[in-house]
Amino acid sequence: MSEQNLRLEEMDSFFNLRAKEYDAHMKETINSFEEYYNLVAEPINYTEEPIEILDLGCGTGLEISAIFNKAPNAKITCIDLSEEMLKILQDKYTSCRKQLNIIKASYLNYSFEKNKYQYILGIMTMHHFLYQDKLELYKKIKSSLREDGKYIEGDYVVTPYHEKKWLKQREDMLNELGEDKLKLYHIDIPFSIKTQRRLFKEAGFNEFNLVFKQGEHYIYWVK
Repeated sequence: MSEQNLRLEEMDSFFNLRAKEYDAHMKETINSFEEYYNLVAEPINYTEEPIEILDLGCGTGLEISAIFNKAPNAKITCIDLSEEMLKILQDKYTSCRKQLNIIKASYLNYSFEKNKYQYILGIMTMHHFLYQDKLELYKKIKSSLREDGKYIEGDYVVTPYHEKKWLKQREDMLNELGEDKLKLYHIDIPFSIKTQRRLFKEAGFNEFNLVFKQGEHYIYWVK
């Protein structure tokens, strides 16, 4: 990952300002971009049933085409903070708009229905949160999955050294903010794979499967 931009921006504003360039940026950033976004759906078993899928931090919907390739009749709930990103998503998928439930919200605070989803995805979005925030979110994800459901995550994964470095940088960035530090800022805090696996175990997931690993770009799923 590149060095952190030290100018703090609130999460929704950050992505609203960059929505139009987001897809091009990700193509330049992610190793093997097309393979990566195709493999995001690899853990999904092909089905023509109208299964329920939850896409957290869906952005412009880069992963949705691959999902529909595996589950063409799926009903996908798409949650994101950025109104501008969601507008692009809607423009991309006008032909299957009735299958998308698009929600502008923070998935940290949004109440997921229990035992509803066959699959939940979090693609390139979870590296913004601290350990305890992630743990509570993973617990919520676990309770929202059906008994045989899977959670699929694609994200940055770093070495333990760089994990500590990014956490220290975050602490330094927020120290002078006072009460404003409680706002949701765009700050990258990628974890090591060891930390990720510990989080999943604490959240109640028993099975971990690695799908893709190239540099700092990983895809894995748990159940």
